[in-house]
Amino acid sequence: MVLIYKTIEKLPADFEQLNDQIEADLFTSALVGYSDSYPDFVSFSYSDECNEFRRRGERDYEISNIKVQDINGDNWFDYTIFVSEEVITGYSIKGLAGNMIDVTSADVASYVRRYDSDDYRRDYQNLKEILDEDEIKLINPDDIYEVNLKERIFYHVRDLEDGDFIGIESNGLICKITHDPFEIIPLKESLAEILSR
Repeated sequence: MVLIYKTIEKLPADFEQLNDQIEADLFTSALVGYSDSYPDFVSFSYSDECNEFRRRGERDYEISNIKVQDINGDNWFDYTIFVSEEVITGYSIKGLAGNMIDVTSADVASYVRRYDSDDYRRDYQNLKEILDEDEIKLINPDDIYEVNLKERIFYHVRDLEDGDFIGIESNGLICKITHDPFEIIPLKESLAEILSR
């Protein structure tokens, strides 16, 4: 969180609202390293105050082309911050492999704000082929993204506490995915019953 905060401080003023989220202690946990799809991605879970910062309908984007240096000053790494509906969703440091980052080292001179392309709901469209019309009405398209877990494809449907989530496998099986310990737990209830809790 310190690295994100120190990086955003160096960016133009229109990013300042992102640091307000850190100051509000919005982030409750981080998911690290169990996704084969995004091995460098660290994603966040949020407190209930998240909705105060969320701007529904705003396009998702990433702040990329940032460089950060290890604590010894020997190596530079590509650093990206991910934002969805104006809420920080996570970050990526490519090839970090156990190095410690100097949290004040961010070089943002060439940063790029890259918006998701118009097909950013591709994963939602894929999930629509698995579910029936009534089930589709229960989910928020903005919550859907594909995750590869142990060579199985899941679609994230809803966050739970402590970084756990409800996912639907590509074969339609509804599961609870936990990260500590990592487990994929099949659920017997219908999607409507699960999402109404």
